[in-house]
Amino acid sequence: MKEVITKIINHNLNLFKENSIVKKINVGFTNTVYEVNDKYIVKICTNEDNEKNFENEITFYKENESNKNIPKLYKSDTSKEIIPFYYEILEKISGVSLYNIWHKLTEKDKEDTIKQLCSLLKEIHKNKQKSYDWEEYLKDKFLNTYQEADNIFTEEEQNLLTKAYNKFSKYLKSTDFVLVHNDLHFDNIFYDNGVIKLIDFERAMIAPRDFELDILYRMVRFPWKFASEEEEEYIEFSDYTNIKSYVEKYYNELVNIPYLEERLAIYDLIYFLKHLVESKDEEELKKNVLSASKIVALKDELDFYNLKTPEELMDFMDINIEYGWLDKNKNKHINNLKGFRENYLISTIDEMLTTKVGTCIGQAKLIKAFFDRVGIENKLYCYRRYEKEDNFDKEVRMHCFVIYHKGNNWYHFEHSNSNKKGIHKYNSVEEILAAEVDRHDENDIRELVEIPSIPDSLTFKEFNEYLNNFDEVM
Repeated sequence: MKEVITKIINHNLNLFKENSIVKKINVGFTNTVYEVNDKYIVKICTNEDNEKNFENEITFYKENESNKNIPKLYKSDTSKEIIPFYYEILEKISGVSLYNIWHKLTEKDKEDTIKQLCSLLKEIHKNKQKSYDWEEYLKDKFLNTYQEADNIFTEEEQNLLTKAYNKFSKYLKSTDFVLVHNDLHFDNIFYDNGVIKLIDFERAMIAPRDFELDILYRMVRFPWKFASEEEEEYIEFSDYTNIKSYVEKYYNELVNIPYLEERLAIYDLIYFLKHLVESKDEEELKKNVLSASKIVALKDELDFYNLKTPEELMDFMDINIEYGWLDKNKNKHINNLKGFRENYLISTIDEMLTTKVGTCIGQAKLIKAFFDRVGIENKLYCYRRYEKEDNFDKEVRMHCFVIYHKGNNWYHFEHSNSNKKGIHKYNSVEEILAAEVDRHDENDIRELVEIPSIPDSLTFKEFNEYLNNFDEVM
């Protein structure tokens, strides 16, 4: 490749100089990349299978040449006359990937960064594009992948996938087509002294506006999946939990779309199915496929107040309830307990159904409300470190859960604890309680109490004072 980069430099001496300083950069797998004179990036498409994507990137730069938040394209050549490859010469962007710096930013800086990102996306999306049949496009992608999924799914799982596919038509009608980046994760966002710029537009495409959220929101849920090995060490899941609320705040048009949750689930379904077909033994991928399928297939059929069975309740909660909480100011926190002790307030049932979040406290409250409504015998427990004034500031150690009686058995209905999520069968109440106690480290001493209900609108401290009234220690 030394001869190739030399030919490129010699052919573009209006940009370079004869004794240019050239450094190869080890990024990606589809292109060969060089840095020249600490000012230019030369990308050479050495993989013919990537030529269409490479042309996409060139088109993107040309259509957005006035945008100051993307690299400047100085030269592109797809003729193969100088070298036997496509190539482009770009401005070198200063700064580091957002993955490298995100954990160091204050929450205010994070919000400002997403605000900038939303402004940048609005600029990219501002020109309407010619529409096409988005529904048929995604149906074809699904079917072409699904036909390769031999022996992966049970008959019941296949029925779920078929039911989800049959609802594509309901959710995928689209008229708002724009140019989208289509690879929007933090490795492709560079940060320099508070200013961000986007790179890597090879996957850019014409699509409905909401498709821009596909990769971005998947990164929010699985931030480590898109980071390099060097960047993984910086990732804390809690650092990413407020990104969605900032997007909603600063780019409402991007999220104010009919059936957005179902559409994003369809995108997830196709994405994870493709990767599952390539790695058929990956249980996590299969779980993600089925979770997305449930949202598409069942979300419009399950209403909390019409649920009849524990199994329907589990499906409803899988689709509608995330682990999270509301603070005293009604701000939502997802998978993040920062400030929980000081600011938590127990939500009402209707608040949980509206905000779609609940910790073990809120979720147990919701679960018990279901069993009480359908007339199934149940018991509500809280297992915690004993909370008093002298130890209240310690780390939260609590779990609320519900058990119910059916036939000759008792069942533990667990949703908030992802490691034990499911409906678990036991012979007796005592067996369930013993199993719950045994799950915890013997040095992590807690108190287990049965309580009649979980009141609305209590702070965490008030809830602990309420629990202390039921001191039947086990």
